[in-house]
Amino acid sequence: MYSFGHKIEAGRGVKRPLALLAAAGLLSACLAPTPPARTVEPLPAPVSASAVAVSPDGARLAAVNPDSDSITLVALPDLTLLAEVPVGDDPRTLAFTPDGARVLVANHGAHSLSVVDTAAATSQPALDLGGRPYGIVAGRAYAYVSVEAPPQVVVVDLATLAVTARLDTEPFPTGLALTADQSRLLVTHLYSGRVSVIDPRAPAVLTVIGGDARANLSQFAALSPDGARAYLPQTFSLTDNPDLDYNTTVQPMVSVLSLAAGAFDDDARLRLAELDRPVSVPFAAAVSPDGARLYVAHAGSDDVSVLDLATREVVAHWPVGHNPRGLALSPDGARLYVLNALDGTLDVFDTGLLKHIHTVTLTTLPLDETVLAGKRLFNSALGPMSREHWMACSACHLDGGADARTWLGFPDGPRATPALFDAAATLPLHWNGDLDELQDVEQTIRGIQFGAGLAPGAAHPSLGDPNAGRSPELDALAAYLSTLAAPASPYAPSTETLARGERAFRRWGCAACHTGELFTDQKPHPAEQGDAANGPAGARFDTPSLRGVWATAPFFHDGSAATLRDTLFGRGFHSMGFAMDAPEIEDLLAFMRALPYTATD
Repeated sequence: MYSFGHKIEAGRGVKRPLALLAAAGLLSACLAPTPPARTVEPLPAPVSASAVAVSPDGARLAAVNPDSDSITLVALPDLTLLAEVPVGDDPRTLAFTPDGARVLVANHGAHSLSVVDTAAATSQPALDLGGRPYGIVAGRAYAYVSVEAPPQVVVVDLATLAVTARLDTEPFPTGLALTADQSRLLVTHLYSGRVSVIDPRAPAVLTVIGGDARANLSQFAALSPDGARAYLPQTFSLTDNPDLDYNTTVQPMVSVLSLAAGAFDDDARLRLAELDRPVSVPFAAAVSPDGARLYVAHAGSDDVSVLDLATREVVAHWPVGHNPRGLALSPDGARLYVLNALDGTLDVFDTGLLKHIHTVTLTTLPLDETVLAGKRLFNSALGPMSREHWMACSACHLDGGADARTWLGFPDGPRATPALFDAAATLPLHWNGDLDELQDVEQTIRGIQFGAGLAPGAAHPSLGDPNAGRSPELDALAAYLSTLAAPASPYAPSTETLARGERAFRRWGCAACHTGELFTDQKPHPAEQGDAANGPAGARFDTPSLRGVWATAPFFHDGSAATLRDTLFGRGFHSMGFAMDAPEIEDLLAFMRALPYTATD
């Protein structure tokens, strides 16, 4: 088994010098056994990890149903439903094998890979990959799976379905794109604009290409047919803007990577807010087989942009269903298929006539009706949620998490975006604890997203009269927020390590504030971390829960601790790391990364 890279601490925004990564990758490649010479038959076209895919022969389509824990197989071109096949929890992406006989499914919540026989419409026992699989692509002999944490790309032999390599990467690898000659695998990283470049033949990480520091939600890459360029739909977080407004907080972009130059082409960047009507949360993209058009699905504004790459003009703008998260083209490019994740439907477009031709129901969503309505609102930038379709809650809290950013434009000082995990159980919300009920997000909709709001009349003060019960829509949004549980940790240290880490957690006083199974006392405390100018005199901050802390860097109200380790070496009562020995520090960090975990009494 080959392995590459540094052990990278869990958390986001952790960077390593590019020269070190490149040198380590080359050294790993030099030291690794030389693989036997072999001729690899090229793929018909480049492939990308996607929520919906068409088989190479164009005869079948497969789409994930994340809330139904299933995939749906559809016969093409007549759109006959073949089967809905159960897979693991929260399937995110899938891929056909080159022969079209199998569909490989990355189950994000189940930490597994499902393999579905397309002819029999059956799934064999899932392969446990560990971590949180996100993207998957299939070459002739191997499949490649991105695993968010610990951050890796896992190589799976398609003949034996055995894991043959695990390549360490920068944090939160998500999107994958494989060139047709299978010489390069591109890996996007969810909370940065950086792209790892892997040689699948070694296998080894060759280099990491730096991107725009503002780039966020980078979970997809679409390659041009000749493999010369990659198109990355992203949301730019304008965190250093001192005057946050509805159109100066986040911006929709498509970044363009030149593979020959090994760099992003800033002049080719597609500024969607200028090219199209305001759109929100660009999520997926597809390039036409002739390389002339780019299709971009916007998960926040429920639409698709069709762009002419030569003229950089929008030639069509199509409304679709709720929360489109996947695009796929027929091999001849005549049909575009759009997966609407929060409808359980597939929209079909004729790309020649530029018109909608059909909608197919793929699954019946199992969510409670009120929760589903709230989830749609959470993921929407339309109507009352945001002004001119600019900003959805999910732009900063994708799937209830956080965006790994510290925002400078708030009047009370820099604020790191908090995750919404276990929000109902850990009230109040916000660093200063000013939201004492879930329905108080009405303030966020009006004040940060610049929407009209969900309740009639003026918003009640967040610590005043209840906002609960003021509108069915606001209560539905609160109902969805109450379902956002902290994700199970992919870090599983030994029982002995956990026990030692818990003892250290209690010995050094962490449990005084981060108490109970929620790991928070839900009380305000004086700020002693970061710059004292970050807040008004006497500022106090609500104790954040440590459940899911492995996924929520940076830390503290001002984002002054980039990693979990950094939280132990600051100022004030958090600086116990200076007094601890190295083994105890590692045990404590291992314990915290393993949360949620029920501590013993």
